[in-house]
Formats: sequence, C-alpha cells, structure tokens
Amino acid sequence: MNERIIGKNLVKVDARAKVTGRALYPDDLYFAEMLYVKVKRAVHPHAILRKLEISRAQQLPGVVKIITAADYPELNNFGLIIKDQPVLVGIGEKMRYLGDALAIVVAESKEAAGQALAQIRVEVEELEVIDDPRRAMEEQAPLLHPDGNILCRHQLNKGELERGLAAADLIIEQEYKTNRVEQLPLQPEAGVCVYDQETGVLKLWVATQWLHDTQADIAQALGIPPERVRIIQPVIGGAFGKREDISVHIHLALAALATRRPVKLTYTREESMITQSKRHPMIIRAKSGATRDGYLTAWQVEIIGDTGAYASSGPAVVHKGLYHCTGPYNVENVRGIAYTVYTNNTYSGAMRGFGATQLAFAYESQIDILAHRLRIDPARFRYQNAYRPGSSTPNGQVLTDSVNVRETIKEAVQMSNWPGGVEL
Repeated sequence: MNERIIGKNLVKVDARAKVTGRALYPDDLYFAEMLYVKVKRAVHPHAILRKLEISRAQQLPGVVKIITAADYPELNNFGLIIKDQPVLVGIGEKMRYLGDALAIVVAESKEAAGQALAQIRVEVEELEVIDDPRRAMEEQAPLLHPDGNILCRHQLNKGELERGLAAADLIIEQEYKTNRVEQLPLQPEAGVCVYDQETGVLKLWVATQWLHDTQADIAQALGIPPERVRIIQPVIGGAFGKREDISVHIHLALAALATRRPVKLTYTREESMITQSKRHPMIIRAKSGATRDGYLTAWQVEIIGDTGAYASSGPAVVHKGLYHCTGPYNVENVRGIAYTVYTNNTYSGAMRGFGATQLAFAYESQIDILAHRLRIDPARFRYQNAYRPGSSTPNGQVLTDSVNVRETIKEAVQMSNWPGGVEL
C-alpha cells in the first residue's frame, strides 16, 4: 500500500465536487414547506432571567412558533464530558455567557424569524461578570455553577523536584499567557432537521466530528432513545475541533418536534463567534532549572485554563496540556498542577493541539531563556535535552517508537544554515 501512495500525487476524493460547486453543505439543503429557525440569546453574560415576553413576537406575520424552556420543562442539560449546559434558560435560571439560548423562533422565512427576535423582551437581574479565571478562583467570587468555579484539578509528579532544583546552576521563573483563539471554519454552524411522523425519528443533516456522541447527547437532552435520532453527515466546511460540540442540533430537533415540518438553522458569523467553543486561554507559570553545561534538572508548572461558561472538552484539554509541560525534552524531576476554571467567557473546547499548543509557547520560551542566560546555542541546548528512545514523559510514559526529535533538530539546523555553524 505504501509503495503505491507515498511520493505520488493523489486526487482528494471530494475535491471535484467542491471545486465544481456540486458539494452540498447544510445550508444548501431545502425541503418542501421548510421553516427557518433563529435563537434569542442572552442579553447579559451573567444574570438571572426574570422575565421573557414573547407575545408581541408571536403575533408577527410569518411566525409559526416560539419555544421557551416552559414548553419543555423535562429537557436535560447537555455537554461533551459534563452535562452542564442548558438547552434553554428558564425563568429564575442563570445565563452564564452571551451564547445561552432563551427562546427558539420558528418562522416561514429568515426575515420573519429575525424580526421576531427583535420583539422578544427580556428582563434580567445582572450579576458580577467573571471574565478572569483568577478572579473565579478567589474564595469570595460568585459561583458560576453550584459545585464551584474550579471545574477540576489535575496533578503530576515525577522524580523529586527539590532535588532537581538543588542540582541546578540556574533557575528561572516566568509567567506566560495565551489568548482565546477562534477556529473559524469557512462554514458557520448550520443544519436541517426533518421529523418522520411515521417512525418518530428525527433526521438531522448537520456536521459533527463525534457522530455517535452527538447522537447520544441529543437523545439524552430530549429524553428519547438514541435510535430516534439519525444524523446524516453533509459536507463539512471545516472543523478543527469546533464541531465536536453541540451547536444547532438540539434546537433544530425541538423546532421539528414542535412544528412537524422541516426546519433549517444557520448561524451568522457573529453568532458562531459568540456561541461556539474556542481554544482555551491559559495562564502558565513555569519554573525551570538547568546545569551550567545545559542539562535540564527540574521543571515546575502551574496551569490555569479558562474553560468559559461550560466544560465542553475543558477537563481533557487542560489535563493534556499539563502532560506536555516540558515538551519533547528530558526532565527527570517534574511537578505540576492544572486548574480548569469556569468564567463567563464563551466556553472553550477542542482545537488542534488539544492543550499542547498553549504549553509549547511556555516551554520553548523557557528553553530559549535558559540557553541565552547560560550562553549556549539554543539549537544545541534543545538537541542535548531532547527525547531519545527510552526517555520518559512527565506522566511516566516510556517512549520506545518514533522518537526522532534529535534527528529532526539536526536536520533543521543543516537545512537552515543555522548561524554560528553549530555542530550537533
């Protein structure tokens, strides 16, 4: 198989359909008597919903149905790892970020649905907005969720940190911050749902990266068996981790159930930016020690990951970041702790790298600072500390296969005409 593939140009299986315009994305799908859905979102990132007035919106021409939490009191929360996100915020309940849904408008046209959104009146009791995870971790900070603002903690210990620090000729401590990053797939979240009245099956044409998990999450949120939810994967206009999360899925299903007609929901780019997951912003405090001849002896790290209003993939992403705290470099003595913290920001989830990307900024910066202070070429410093077969990671995994970091560094130095002519 490798002999036929490697080194040859191959036509991507879906390339022709995409470049000729024949590929069908969710927003390209149409059904007879199809209705259009829009969602009324939170008006404040942290508040209690006191009043939701929909009567004026209901009377507008073209409006078929407006769905609120009062119509479906049996709905269950949803979420990838932890079921902490409400389908709809009800009266007396808390909105935790601007993407929270208050009402679902179903209308004969997008225009009618948009006009109805503008006529929905919302009254709230505003609460302190927690946009900094360090504020969320304070003992007196308002609780965003009943069980506290620190969603979870993870720790790792390898070797003896104090012994490693004592052996170091140079110790540096730095704090690094990474920003929230939008995955920005070209296609915003979109989908179509048809309710089959003969079988009771909800058929959804909507993109997802975890098809069976999405099916199960929709079903448990609605309180129906998974076999009553069928997802038909259309062409996906980019994902990058963002489409692991529920977006239009459950609201489409509710609209189809309530009207018994095909329904379509397509986010605006603004709505996508506000409502859907981002790469986790992280605060990384690193303490690293090395000998004067450039060998790492100790590494200590504290990570604070802002998972936003809801968990999504947060516990896994921040945990993975902790395991990558030293990058591809040997350190015998490591200690780390990671906090995944709720805030009122748009929730954070999966994006390529899954926590390792944020940590790379920190550990590579530490390596550069150490090399500069020790007056050692940074390429040589990396080369002599890089993983080899038999090396162990901070969480104790022994590496036996595909350990070619040193070869990669050496090749990069040769190909780039690295200044100084360092030989490795």
